[in-house]
Amino acid sequence: MPTKMISRVLVLAFAIALIPMASQGQNPTTTSNAPHTFIPKAVLDTLAKTDGDHPARVVDIAKAYNLGAYLLHLSPRKAGPTEMNGWAHHDISELYYVIKGSGTFLIGGQLANPKQDDPTSESVKTVRGPSMTGEIKGYKTQKYTAGDVIIIPVGVAHLPTYEVTEAADILRVVIDPQRALNLK
Repeated sequence: MPTKMISRVLVLAFAIALIPMASQGQNPTTTSNAPHTFIPKAVLDTLAKTDGDHPARVVDIAKAYNLGAYLLHLSPRKAGPTEMNGWAHHDISELYYVIKGSGTFLIGGQLANPKQDDPTSESVKTVRGPSMTGEIKGYKTQKYTAGDVIIIPVGVAHLPTYEVTEAADILRVVIDPQRALNLK
């Protein structure tokens, strides 16, 4: 079952990648010499050794936008009202595919007292892109388990690390039309 889900996620990501080409009048069936990107399992395994959101690859797609593949590795943590800071991205949309583990995202609502993230910070340039951060309020909880997919559109407040009931590895696919994220 996980193999089928990974295939579906990759097909969805590919379909999304074709949208800008079609909207620019380019023919997506034309052959190209553009290189493909391969991320071996060993790279993801290495990224899964430490907690955090780690870029595996961020590539330029047809000089129209960046497409990033990240591994979000989360150790178990209880839901805690002390750290309720979420964020909303100005330009990027995300697709989260849960490879393993379970937990709860907070999604939607609004950010109280939002602050713009420092555009020169390493985190903004490599992981989040232009964003704002603040206390997330009025959210919905979304439980997840292995095999689930969550799509977060531009501007939607979210907190993926709210609760992790079982250590989680989550493939995060980022669509960055402003090409704000550093290529890797």
